[in-house]
Amino acid sequence: MSQHPATTTTAVAATPTRRGTRPDDASAARPGTAAVAPVAPAAAAAALPTPSLPPPPTPWFVALPDTSAAVVVAAGLSAAAAAQGSVARVLRRRSSGRPLLVGRWADDGLVSATAGPDRLAVLVGRAAVGADELARRLARVRDVTGATELIDGVAGSFHLIAEIDGRCRVQGTASGLRRVFHAVAASGLGDGVVVAGDRADVVATLAGCPLDLAALALSLVDPVPPHPLADRPLWHGVTAVPPDEWLCLDPPPGLPRPAASTADGAAESPVTAAAFDVGHGCANDGWRPRATHVRWWRPPAPELGRRAGAAALRQALIDAVDVRTAAGGTVTADLSGGLDSTALCFLAARGPADLVPYTGVAHDPGTDDARWAALARAALLPSGGPFELLPRTDVPLVYDQIEDAREPLDRPFIGVIDRAKLLAGLRLAARHDPRLHLCGLGGDEIAQGSPNHIAGLARGHPLAAAGRLRALRAQHRWPLAASLWTLRPRSYRAWLAGLLGPPPPGRAFAPPAPVAELDWSLSPRVPEWLSPYGRQLLREALTAVIADPRAARPLGATRDRHADLFTIRVGAAAARGFTQLAGPHGPPLELPFYDDRVVEAALSVRAAERATPWEYKPLLTAAMAGIVPDECLRRTTKAEGSAEVEAGLRANQQTLRALFADSRLAELGLADERALAAASRYTASPDRPHDSLQTAAAAEVWLSTVPGAADPRP
Repeated sequence: MSQHPATTTTAVAATPTRRGTRPDDASAARPGTAAVAPVAPAAAAAALPTPSLPPPPTPWFVALPDTSAAVVVAAGLSAAAAAQGSVARVLRRRSSGRPLLVGRWADDGLVSATAGPDRLAVLVGRAAVGADELARRLARVRDVTGATELIDGVAGSFHLIAEIDGRCRVQGTASGLRRVFHAVAASGLGDGVVVAGDRADVVATLAGCPLDLAALALSLVDPVPPHPLADRPLWHGVTAVPPDEWLCLDPPPGLPRPAASTADGAAESPVTAAAFDVGHGCANDGWRPRATHVRWWRPPAPELGRRAGAAALRQALIDAVDVRTAAGGTVTADLSGGLDSTALCFLAARGPADLVPYTGVAHDPGTDDARWAALARAALLPSGGPFELLPRTDVPLVYDQIEDAREPLDRPFIGVIDRAKLLAGLRLAARHDPRLHLCGLGGDEIAQGSPNHIAGLARGHPLAAAGRLRALRAQHRWPLAASLWTLRPRSYRAWLAGLLGPPPPGRAFAPPAPVAELDWSLSPRVPEWLSPYGRQLLREALTAVIADPRAARPLGATRDRHADLFTIRVGAAAARGFTQLAGPHGPPLELPFYDDRVVEAALSVRAAERATPWEYKPLLTAAMAGIVPDECLRRTTKAEGSAEVEAGLRANQQTLRALFADSRLAELGLADERALAAASRYTASPDRPHDSLQTAAAAEVWLSTVPGAADPRP
């Protein structure tokens, strides 16, 4: 792993019991790990504010500092879980007996280890490391700043929570699939306590944070706002930790540590009512951690050629899938016919788990997904075997049943328009009682590069850049003048400034419209139905970023590296949205392409080897040679999807009109209801105004599920 330490709810859907993955079990732990038991609700918690939690079996967690007031927060979380008919689990510190981690996780979804009374490490998620090895690594680490060593080379996708000598580290993944958010707990629920968690909505309710209308307005642009605005939480007072940084909860110097308990190890065990009473009614015990962010990850240098890069990606994907299949049982997996899902299926078929592929046939008869899926399925199951096929006539349309969407998400997510299709597939998968469901999301973002690498290629290899530009222009009909103008040297900050609008009139030279694919990023579109107030909020947010040189920095030094990292983060955010949508229904979604080891393997390859006008996903194709049959690797097409959107819009006109009839966006002053109604009609216009309806529908659904989503304006 590249490491550079620096200091600087709603409706609960029934789900079938799954072997080894029941988050609410109070079962014995495996050797070397913590014992599993629920958090017992305390009578003292009855008077506390009740946090809003996602319904079971959706996983979540909150990390707490080692203070008596943090115990009160744990009590509130326990009460909220009990109100759902569920239980919260707790991992307590060895030194003080106070909670470090409270939440809901699967039996096989956590690895913990201790090394002495003041050293504790926890991995929440899928990790290819056991408790004994984690303990050995923990014993070698000097402090939390060096805790990246705990996960060096570890395959999987997981959060890291480590506490050494009172300093706590909470970290997600570099891809952005697993996030960390933090805020200060609300008055009456652990006053002054910094709470951190993997879901912004849970943290926001613990802190009593109001909606951020500017962040909501930013979520309405199509497809996404530019970096760093795309990462703005939807609540004032909630801070998102960037994926390449970790959160440090650091006690102020000079204050005494809490007295050590007589416990002989870290344990998941009940927190009694008496324990909850400690600190209840007092502001804190005088020990208030500071929350700071520390950089831990940088992308690898893109130095590998295709052959070496394909070998690295191949091994990373093998390891990523092995983490999911090693426990055996049954694993279901998407098999859409695309190269990404096909690769995961063939990798999973090599392991000890029983694989059941699932294919949903697209409504558009012009796509060839079904043919490629059938070809792959025949090779996967040469002697027959279980699989699931949802015929075209049974596949839900875009926007179908959107009025029924009640799953809590921690930000508006346009994937909600395909919710019915997702759940239809999960219902078929659930017939087989799977431990998990593999998804190919992320293959496009990880395995392909961006055409804007030509800007950097031109500096060292101008002839090669010219040949690639010629081919791309022929494929996409880009004007020569506009292409060359876009490729001129320009800073990311200047590109952001260009989003504020065209240059003032009277200039002698009117530049051509840029080619978005060759620029720093795709220019976001502001929907026609956005109100003047909403446009003002967008402009103010963008202006503030441009005015701050630190905020206006790109994710990478070059256009293509910025585009790679931003595309991965945006894709991971979408994948995260799908996991939250699926959470209450099961089985849990797993996305190996967004594992950090896989991301690093792909990013270590030179951009020109990942993106070429003449080949489709050349890096992934080379990586899967010998694993996926050659005939399945020859596909060069990809479903486009506009016919699906058109059919869904036409079939759901009445539903969409009802959704926008009493628009919460309009109530908040962000949308014009008449313009929204006009956008709900499909048109073949090249500017595709109906595309912006997706963000509006996502926001309306999201607002309907957010507890107490009142207008924060005075």
